[in-house]
Amino acid sequence: MTELPPSPPRTRATSATKGNRREDLAQAALEVLGEYGSRGFTHRALDRHLGLPEGTTSAYFRRREDLVAMAIRTVFARDAQQMDQIVDRIEAKCGETPSVEVVAQCCFEMWQWVASQARDTFVLARYECFLMARRDPELMQLVENVMLARQTRWEPIFARLGSANPAASARQIGLLLRSLFFSEIFFPACLSTAQPSVDVDLFIREIRHYI
Repeated sequence: MTELPPSPPRTRATSATKGNRREDLAQAALEVLGEYGSRGFTHRALDRHLGLPEGTTSAYFRRREDLVAMAIRTVFARDAQQMDQIVDRIEAKCGETPSVEVVAQCCFEMWQWVASQARDTFVLARYECFLMARRDPELMQLVENVMLARQTRWEPIFARLGSANPAASARQIGLLLRSLFFSEIFFPACLSTAQPSVDVDLFIREIRHYI
């Protein structure tokens, strides 16, 4: 089969003038957040980042608070998509009877992906979103609702694994994963020397303990 030639790279201006403008702005928002932090997160910075006339972003998101909310929703929409993929993979491998080993392997693969992306702009943007939301009760409620929804996705899996308290087990796996992700992003040297090391066996031990 003849391999198709690669598509030509899109310039920022092309990306912003075709397709879904809001999606382009959402992507640009995460890029700006990851590169410059919350202090540099302004309408003007987004316009400049995309090569657009000044004031373009304001036509879609009038207040800076609207920009922040858009960025947070984009981050957690991606999170939800990743969580769905994990659950789908577990269900595809195990059906109605998941095994501890398969669940642990999927957790480990998610961990490996996060570790490989630890210095990525999107990861930094994600934590900037947490910080911005922490200062706004309405946005913080959005964050909490998303976290609860992610936890809920784990509950049926732990129920099928035979957990006496699936909600508590789901909460524990969420705490473990968030702790590992945070450590890898901000304290990788400490995590690399920790014992036991982060591997499939660690997740197997923890999941069995949660059950």
